[in-house]
Amino acid sequence: MKRRNSMHPDLILYNGKIRSFAANGSTFEALASAGGRIVATGASDEIRRLAGRDTEQIDLEGRTAIPGLTDTHVHLAEKGTAEMEFVDCRDFYTETYSIGDILQTLAKRAAETPKGSWIVAHGSPMQDFRLKEKHFPDRHDLDRAIPDHPVSISFGAHITIANTLALKLAKITKDSADPAGGAIRKDPQTGEPTGELHERAQLLLRKAAPVFSYLQLKDGIVYALNQCLERGVTTVHDIVRSGEPVRAYQEIFKEGKLPARVSLLPRVIESFIESKSLIELGLITGFGNEWLRVGGVKMSIDGGITGRNACFYDPYEDDEHNCGIIRIEQDELNETVLRCHTAGLRCCVHAIGDRAFDMALGAYENAIEKSPRKDHRHRIEHMGNWLASPERMQRMVRSGIIAIPNIAIGYYVGDAILDCVGEKRLTKAFPFRTLLKNGVIIAGGSDSPGYWPVDPLRDIAACVSRRMRWGDVWIPEERISLQEAFAMHTTTAAYVGFEENDKGTLEVGKLADIAVCAEDPFVIQPEKIKDLKVEMTIVGGEVGYRA
Repeated sequence: MKRRNSMHPDLILYNGKIRSFAANGSTFEALASAGGRIVATGASDEIRRLAGRDTEQIDLEGRTAIPGLTDTHVHLAEKGTAEMEFVDCRDFYTETYSIGDILQTLAKRAAETPKGSWIVAHGSPMQDFRLKEKHFPDRHDLDRAIPDHPVSISFGAHITIANTLALKLAKITKDSADPAGGAIRKDPQTGEPTGELHERAQLLLRKAAPVFSYLQLKDGIVYALNQCLERGVTTVHDIVRSGEPVRAYQEIFKEGKLPARVSLLPRVIESFIESKSLIELGLITGFGNEWLRVGGVKMSIDGGITGRNACFYDPYEDDEHNCGIIRIEQDELNETVLRCHTAGLRCCVHAIGDRAFDMALGAYENAIEKSPRKDHRHRIEHMGNWLASPERMQRMVRSGIIAIPNIAIGYYVGDAILDCVGEKRLTKAFPFRTLLKNGVIIAGGSDSPGYWPVDPLRDIAACVSRRMRWGDVWIPEERISLQEAFAMHTTTAAYVGFEENDKGTLEVGKLADIAVCAEDPFVIQPEKIKDLKVEMTIVGGEVGYRA
């Protein structure tokens, strides 16, 4: 029995199969926690002898416990409230197969809503690929079905469609110029906007559209974090773009209502938050506590693949004039990364296309050369999805850059990406075996919620089986082991969060963050892990979720 000196434990789990995920691969029957940390592990009878009168004892009945899971890339505060309030037109979760189905859903909401009030909806990324018409609705479609309400419907984070009333309120006309890093699609004959807005152009609409109240924001955060607990997730790295969610998180924590741990990644370009403000406050990565801390800063070089806005050297297969959108030019990127790096803020740079990859690597190399600093743990968000050339991998390892790939994107919309990017660029899509073989550190991020749920078990299953939701087993030679896939959401994810001494394994002294599974994930078929039921999630030694 391994034990840390303490009084009686607060919680004991016994009669289970507890997988520690420690380097030695140890498993045990029971563990005890006190003050939020694991104080003893060992056989059931040994651990139960430590119990006091007030110790909660839980019989696992042979079930398997694993470390709480981490998702290192979410937009939870931004999308959590939307999950509660928006009209759902996502084809992944509703029977939405055509533009007519979308219009019918929107018209139903409009009939229940006072005239002139906004109708705000969510579709799925790249839904045009799967709709019967093979294209998105335009403003005229929306006008015909919902003439008396301003309407906007987003298809992922990178493209939104608005009707005429919404465009009018946002002051978007045929004379409106594309904002830097964005695009307003216009009819080639009339010059009038079609209603389709890409990247930064969406911000024009958001300024006119209704915003949630502060109380709704707080409720949405708690709602979304509780959904995370249902899938065994005890830590998320959340990207925020304003001070409101930062304040909301602090208040939720002070009120004792924060159900999971959060590492905040404030966006510092295309944001209400400036890197200068954070630096002048003297904030550095790690500021905070075990529940809520600053994890770094976020910025996005190019657009998203789901809006066909990721920036490549070569054009898209289905649009020979489109190479994507650059949202941050190299000079601004270099300056921002260097400033944050020097100030002790870890950078998390979104780069999806190969041109954006090279810009990100160049900015990091420039910062490290001018201000050498070890253990910065800078990240490239979405790097590792494709086009990980030997040279890029070498540059990442040499500079100590972490890749945050997103197998969920391949799982849900890989077939559509193949259609618009082409097989040549995706010959080695999601090359996790190659990345690990070449020494690149990779951790898992879902880019959820909004498009699909936070669910590392789904992503782990895809990494190991390579079977995608759209049917194919995609590039099976890039499969990784189950241990390696779990590491992306446990041990490696803890390292990515600068928390390897506190999380990632179930060992004495570490936080008692635990997911209890109905079956042992190392025994069932890899494909079935996505359906594995989480029966209990424990955060800091307290049960946060029971099935």
